[in-house]
Amino acid sequence: MQTLSQEQINFFKENGYVIVRGLLDPALMARARDELWAGAPAELKRDNPDSWVGPFNEESDDPNSLRRGFSWKFRSPGSNAWMLQLLAQNPSVWAIAEQMLGAGTLQEPERARGIYCMMPEGAAPEHPYHCHVDQHPFHLGVVGYIDFVPPNGGGFSVWPGSHKTFYYDFETRYTSDSKEIHHTHRQEVSQQPHVDCHGNAGDVVFWHHRLGHSAGHNRSRQIRQAVLFDFKKKDLAEIQESTPPEDMWEDWAI
Repeated sequence: MQTLSQEQINFFKENGYVIVRGLLDPALMARARDELWAGAPAELKRDNPDSWVGPFNEESDDPNSLRRGFSWKFRSPGSNAWMLQLLAQNPSVWAIAEQMLGAGTLQEPERARGIYCMMPEGAAPEHPYHCHVDQHPFHLGVVGYIDFVPPNGGGFSVWPGSHKTFYYDFETRYTSDSKEIHHTHRQEVSQQPHVDCHGNAGDVVFWHHRLGHSAGHNRSRQIRQAVLFDFKKKDLAEIQESTPPEDMWEDWAI
């Protein structure tokens, strides 16, 4: 079981994210990949990479398998026990989350967001990156790669340090009630360099809930495959609408 070093904790507090390599179970990752392909639309052929290039010919508004443009959010397996064991209940992932938020403070996982994919863009024109902040209440996000994600391969993209600005752009600690200045700050941050969190199967990105981020643009031949989960503390409902304190780490354990 792994936990973070003090150096990694300091990096997280300064930058709003940290990547920890090789945490996930290979057998569970293989099961997730198999499940993904079992639920794939007919136009995608597992043994034909040419069929993976987006955008999707047929989009889908099905919330369990949302497909639009180059994005596929396969949410159907999110509540399966093995999916929770893959990421949220992985011993090292759970230990790191407790290290950050406090032992015994976490809500029991009920479902992961699902398997989120970014399809190869092929010859489509490149377009600029724009960051956003998630609008739903949670404390700590985790993105676990279940297959190789090369550089410029659609990896989770982050704007280091942006959490220290965006945290105070909201009227509350965890809800989506943003101030007018947030739009301006988001435009300014989007013009700054971002970090492409590429990596191998089993790598996990831990990130602060107010960190500016974006799905990466996939200029590779791979499908970017990642499982996402949001850690929440047991007292989230009680404090989520309270005013952000001067110390943004007040309700963390780091």
